[in-house]
Amino acid sequence: MRAAGLLLAVAVTIAAWAPLLGWRVLWIGPAAAFAAVALAVRRLPPAPAIAAQLLWPPAALLAGGAPAGWLWPSGWDSVAHALADGVRELALLVPGQSAGDINTRSLWLLGAGALYLLAAALAAPAPASRLRSGTAFAVLTMPWVVAAAIRQTDETAWPGAALLLAGLLWFAPRRAALPVLVLGTSAAVVATVSAQALGPRSQWLNFDEMVGREEQFQTLNTTQSYGPITDRRSGATMLEITSPRPALWRMQVLERYSWRGWEVGGGVLRERLPEPAAEPVDIEVRVRGLRDSQVVSPGRIMSVESSGKVDTMPGEAQRVIPQPRQDDVYRVEAEMVRADPRALRLAPAPSDPALYPYINLMYRWGGERLSGNLGQFGTSPEVTPGVARFIARVPEMGQVITLARQLGSGARSQYEVVERVERYLSEGGRFRYSTEVRQNVGFPLVDFLVNSRTGYCQHFAGAAALLLRLAGVPTRVAAGFATGKPEDGIYKVRDTDAHAWIEVYFEGVGWVPFDPTPAADAQVAAEIDPLSPPPAKDSGGVALAGPATVLSLVLAAVLGLTLRRRSRRGRGHGGELLERLAVRTGGPVTPATTLSDLRTHLVHIGPHMAEVAADAERARYAPGPAPPGSRRRIARALAADVGKPRALLLLATSAVARPEDER
Repeated sequence: MRAAGLLLAVAVTIAAWAPLLGWRVLWIGPAAAFAAVALAVRRLPPAPAIAAQLLWPPAALLAGGAPAGWLWPSGWDSVAHALADGVRELALLVPGQSAGDINTRSLWLLGAGALYLLAAALAAPAPASRLRSGTAFAVLTMPWVVAAAIRQTDETAWPGAALLLAGLLWFAPRRAALPVLVLGTSAAVVATVSAQALGPRSQWLNFDEMVGREEQFQTLNTTQSYGPITDRRSGATMLEITSPRPALWRMQVLERYSWRGWEVGGGVLRERLPEPAAEPVDIEVRVRGLRDSQVVSPGRIMSVESSGKVDTMPGEAQRVIPQPRQDDVYRVEAEMVRADPRALRLAPAPSDPALYPYINLMYRWGGERLSGNLGQFGTSPEVTPGVARFIARVPEMGQVITLARQLGSGARSQYEVVERVERYLSEGGRFRYSTEVRQNVGFPLVDFLVNSRTGYCQHFAGAAALLLRLAGVPTRVAAGFATGKPEDGIYKVRDTDAHAWIEVYFEGVGWVPFDPTPAADAQVAAEIDPLSPPPAKDSGGVALAGPATVLSLVLAAVLGLTLRRRSRRGRGHGGELLERLAVRTGGPVTPATTLSDLRTHLVHIGPHMAEVAADAERARYAPGPAPPGSRRRIARALAADVGKPRALLLLATSAVARPEDER
């Protein structure tokens, strides 16, 4: 009976942890089976018990995905680091999000297996005592209690009933086994059905998981895995956000860098840095297809109004419990930094000692870390002996340090360093955007910068933050959703808008978002890109008088003839016209000018022209052949920004001018 109770409790625990840690939790089976056999035979001699406790730790590490080299004395240092990280990451797991990390999986398997073996050691030997039996059952249920405390979901009906039945089986005498089993099962079924009908709202069974099909995207995992994207994304609407202005909808910031990548750090009590340029913004979020408890926000969250309980989490995040369901609405009061690029260029070099955690690159057992030199662009970071040993083992990291030094060399401001890093990642065809990347790479961001040069937003944002910290620029990674598609003041955020970007701290301003990913399915509004000035309220500095109707017709005829002539010469792609329009805004255009530079100039005309340049940039770096541009689209975008008469005049004067007159 106790063996059956143990196996039932183990099954409930596996069901609770699988959404957090993945299918590898099934490797708890050998420890559970050994404990069940010991309880069934009511004997557990000391020798087998000791052997099981000694063999389980290495087995748990291997089952969790740790390399075999960790089992040798030379790898024990890595084991200590991994388990220490696992303890920290265990407290940061988010309901409905799978961590899938070696550290947390190994730690859970190690701890849960040890507890099951301990419960068997306490309860198996005869004669049994009530104190020892009760203590053993409490030990047995501890792994499930921890999972329930972390997840805090409404999926407690059937687990509670199952644990009740497990307790009845555990404590029931053998002579009453059959009545207890029948009555306990009946009570558990009735309790489960009643509770499910009255309370919980979550799906019990996931059909996609049962048939082995790729699961439909429903939850944003802020944990950066840097592996291939396996969930199905169809463009379905996840959220509808009513906001006075577009934004990157942040869910969590990742402040700590370890060699594996970016992760949440700092805890919930870390003092927040001042953001003098932040402005209050109130948004309303209507949940559509998203199944996530974390709150989205355009910036630092000040308050959340919801029908559920609101909890504060690490990474400047908050969550609503129970998890919002479809058509639920919550409201967020936040502070959003709106940065003027001119002010960012003039911002002083960072010097506040509170910024040092944001230039650190590695936290290790024993306190060793690699840090950039705060505000000293182009200088090499100080390398401690421990870090030097790591670089000797992974020489690619030395190449990354050299690259960061080169990108920061001679920079007059940290804004210039950010600009250089973004250009390095997005221009020249050095890197390729793709979600089909290698899995289980030991140091994914180092590999991305030096070897593969292929990745998606997690790779581009993570690599940019890595280079900037090495260059002495305080940076962190943010995870959430891109702007989405605006419709009548409501931003429809799709599953394809799941995104990661960086935030850079400027003294006197605050945390400023930058999007270093050159091409992605996520839709980011051009006017929130800090490397582009916000669109002006008028024609953006294009000083044009309103022409008369007759003049407009004449200019239209001249424009049509000119464009037709240039099209016959094979120049119908529109790139040259974008350059000529950029010149009309007063921006310098040279042979070295990039599409990113053009977007910076064209945003002075208006957001539609900036979007045309952004699409051209995305098309250039997207996999496969780039589609040709359209002069008609340029004309329509220009008319939408400045009106048809001014658009005709601007297009005509740009079309008839010679390149040498403009440069």
